[in-house]
Amino acid sequence: MEIKAFLVTLLVLTISSCSSNQLKDQTPEEKKAEVYYGQGTNELVKKNYAQALAYLMKSKELNPKDSKARNNLGMAYYFRDQPELAEQELKAAISLDEKNSDAHLNLGSIYMEKNRLKEARIQFEYALKDLTFPNQYRNYYNLGLLSLKEGDRREAFEFLAKSIKEKLDYCPAHFKLGEMYSEEFRYKQALDAFKESGKGTCVSDPAPQYQQAMTLVNLNRTTEAKRKFQEIMEKFSSGRYGTMAGIQLKKLNNNDDTPTTRATQTEVIRQNQSVETPNF
Repeated sequence: MEIKAFLVTLLVLTISSCSSNQLKDQTPEEKKAEVYYGQGTNELVKKNYAQALAYLMKSKELNPKDSKARNNLGMAYYFRDQPELAEQELKAAISLDEKNSDAHLNLGSIYMEKNRLKEARIQFEYALKDLTFPNQYRNYYNLGLLSLKEGDRREAFEFLAKSIKEKLDYCPAHFKLGEMYSEEFRYKQALDAFKESGKGTCVSDPAPQYQQAMTLVNLNRTTEAKRKFQEIMEKFSSGRYGTMAGIQLKKLNNNDDTPTTRATQTEVIRQNQSVETPNF
């Protein structure tokens, strides 16, 4: 699954609705801009990025001072593989409203993708100060990834734990913890984390299931691992996870008469993306 395709499954829509008093105060152009903003945001959620971009560009044309619309326009550019234009729009959104935490988080995510780590941390830490920010769990997650890039695993664990505390069923944080536990050969903790990562919005994603099976192999719980691989083959028969599960199951069956060895991942499966974005 491509990174950007997975991102869309994690969206939390944060459209700011206008009160009746606000609408009364708007000019005809601003009212039209609001309609285009709503249409563009809906198209973003449906992954119709070209149409989303068209609507949001129209919204900007009619009302260039709308911070939330500029944030969404930035993400439309991001999904159309225009990171420089995305960065420009996110900076504009922040200049129009410094308290736009979604824009800070999205801009920080782009910086982290570009390995501009100091600039990314500034944006994430600004959003961290917003005690009313509903997507703070995403911010903690990004800070965890940033800490890993900076080589501080202890801080990464702390931020990921905070992410889960903010939103117990936030599967990307659980998945990343599972990866980190596996890297430290703490397979019991890894198994628990991968199980949690397969719940909530990620219940139909194959990667957590596959990683559970691989971890069961590492725990020498071969019978359970075989059942899990068989389950993956049946549920995801048309995808690469079904194929990979079949390969692993065949290996286990061929090794029934030999000592169990630690499972090696011939392909690193990272269902969670390198950065958490976007926030609309």
